[in-house]
Amino acid sequence: MTSYTSHVGLVFNGQGAFSIRASEAKQMWQIHEPHVPAVLEIFTHHHSPADAHRVYETVRRARASDQTISSNLLPKMVGEMNGQAALLLVREKVFVCRPESLVEAYMLATDDHSSPRLPAKTTTTSGIHDLTTLSQTTPFLAATLQSHFHSANGEYPALTLEEFCSLAERLVAESLLTIPVGAIDFGDLRRQLPFCPQFGNSRGTSIDRYYLNKFIAQIRSEVKGVMLEIGGRKANRELYDFTNATAYLTMDLKGIDLDITGDAHDTNAVAAASLDTVILFNVLEHCERPWVVVDNIYHWLKPGGQVFCMVPSAQRVHRVPQDYWRILPDAMDSLFARFPRRKLYIYGNPLTTLAAYFGIAADELSRAELDHQHENYPVSSCIQAQKTAG
Repeated sequence: MTSYTSHVGLVFNGQGAFSIRASEAKQMWQIHEPHVPAVLEIFTHHHSPADAHRVYETVRRARASDQTISSNLLPKMVGEMNGQAALLLVREKVFVCRPESLVEAYMLATDDHSSPRLPAKTTTTSGIHDLTTLSQTTPFLAATLQSHFHSANGEYPALTLEEFCSLAERLVAESLLTIPVGAIDFGDLRRQLPFCPQFGNSRGTSIDRYYLNKFIAQIRSEVKGVMLEIGGRKANRELYDFTNATAYLTMDLKGIDLDITGDAHDTNAVAAASLDTVILFNVLEHCERPWVVVDNIYHWLKPGGQVFCMVPSAQRVHRVPQDYWRILPDAMDSLFARFPRRKLYIYGNPLTTLAAYFGIAADELSRAELDHQHENYPVSSCIQAQKTAG
């Protein structure tokens, strides 16, 4: 049975309980089930779902009487916290503090070289209280804080072990629980070389190609007129099924079957206002000055013309001939800021980021795993940008 531990910050106020990422305090998500904060506190100390379930049932049955033990202490600490308090659950430690001190508390909790754990009832200059020992013996801190700030505190439901395990899995999916330090099974990923050094192509469709195909499917109908592909080849017109293109031009530094042999950094490589569409897939990372290339594209497009661009955000170094940049979504939007109409397409998540680096093919993951999007883990960043109409 998988082990779990808490890695989360909880904020309690008059509106209820909220979760935030343990290491930052930028966004809060309301917790609508009153027993979840208590479950998270229990998993801080009891990693086995079976053990945590036994403690939960004990807490649920004895909640009314035992809660007074911690309730005698907490009001003294939270009375001056401006109507809300935070509970940090990380690395088997439990801290109570003001919400604005959560990041500092997180740094204290995760600093392996910090001073020994603060004893219970001790307050730092930032009002951070280490109540780990109290929580270990009496895991009612979350319940007490809920009651202190929000009187509408619901009942804790009786849960079978199976129901409790399902709840734990859901809390993992919501990033409220994680695997304890040292308990991760690295399996085949504990290796120093990728499974395929060629992006996964020897195993099937690369992660990058899968996302490129998704991007093309979303933009295909808008790729039209006289178009130029930078860093491409003539055969791509059929490969990408760009049937709305009336003329398909290609441009690169060198090669065969090119309409333009030139450098995209050179404004004079293409006539001004001569193109309806420009596409460049996995090209800008190879450009020493990508901002110059983007300005040139704006110059080459007709009024109302569009550019469609994709760059890798998570991919191994590939010098063809040089590899200069990894352009993240915010940088992508900034590069194309001259274009008044822009739309970003971001693809990727932690799993596919790992797959991209390890050379795991898209064929080895499920569609749900590939299509899940996590904004903090982009594998591919794409943009559709349109020039001023006139």
